[in-house]
Amino acid sequence: MLKLSWDLFVAVIFAVIIAYSFIIGKENTLKVIIGSYIAILTADGLGNLFKQYALASKDFVQFLKFFGLGSEDKTMILFKVLAFIIAIVIIAMKGGFEIHSHFARGGVIGIIMNLIFGFLSAGLVVSTLLIYASGASFVGGNVSILNNTLASAYAESNMVKLMIDNYNFWFALPAVSFLVASLFNKKEQIA
Repeated sequence: MLKLSWDLFVAVIFAVIIAYSFIIGKENTLKVIIGSYIAILTADGLGNLFKQYALASKDFVQFLKFFGLGSEDKTMILFKVLAFIIAIVIIAMKGGFEIHSHFARGGVIGIIMNLIFGFLSAGLVVSTLLIYASGASFVGGNVSILNNTLASAYAESNMVKLMIDNYNFWFALPAVSFLVASLFNKKEQIA
């Protein structure tokens, strides 16, 4: 019998994002990674503005409680997660930029690079969602798991613990990998 757990949840999300990266291809996976960075900054900035202005209003907080949206912390978590997801979808679907890479377009190397970028994209997205679900700011670097919404998942799941404890790694590695791959980029020139 299959036991549902946070480890299974994280593994399934990774698998879905990696599979999606093969469907959309390497260039669009790189677009999703770049879009993820923009979405992270968007969600953090909008979240800070939301907290400063909307959650500072007693009338707005009462409005939220009327609709059963709970505490201010849970509202912030929901706002940042939704802002991140909406921003990444808009950028991936309608972003005003395209990626044209000239490294490893096909063959086994191309498949391996697509797998690597898909894995890194999954790590970036999952770690961001977990950081936001914990109530922290991804960019701010202030993550405390002791008394927050993910404390039980953090204690029960090795994968959640791995993603949260190493979120700086998951944040930096896609960009570093893109930079390293760019060093080996063979730009095709037509004479």
